[in-house]
Amino acid sequence: KPFAEYWSKEKAKLISSQYPNRLIIGADTIVTFNNQILGKPKDKRDSKNMLNMLSGNMHQVITGVTLICKNKKISRTFSQSTKVYVRKIPNDQIDFYINNYNTSDKAGSYGIQDWFSIWIEKINGCYYNVMGLPISRFYKEYSEILSKL
Repeated sequence: KPFAEYWSKEKAKLISSQYPNRLIIGADTIVTFNNQILGKPKDKRDSKNMLNMLSGNMHQVITGVTLICKNKKISRTFSQSTKVYVRKIPNDQIDFYINNYNTSDKAGSYGIQDWFSIWIEKINGCYYNVMGLPISRFYKEYSEILSKL
């Protein structure tokens, strides 16, 4: 959690310095498996290694979100965690996914909203969090600061 929250805040701070009167939203999503952070893959080999790790296992997706309005002294950071259970994926299906979908811009090398969804057995938590923004929690936090904007 601290890792995703830290990077969401760093992203938001960078943009808020350029737009101090605006509400800036920063987010960062990571995948954790066996106490290891899986970010975006470096290349197709890295994608294959990540997907092999996740195959047949449960992992967590953590998204850190920061809302900042510099001139109004608003700074709120939170994170959401979702457990994702992946069925065992045959090697040829992992290769198919890597060769036909963009895995390079996704933490853990997959997008739950695309073809990869056929391998998701179940999730425990917010689906939208796995996509990169926990919508319900975001709206709750946003609503609480709305009157200060």
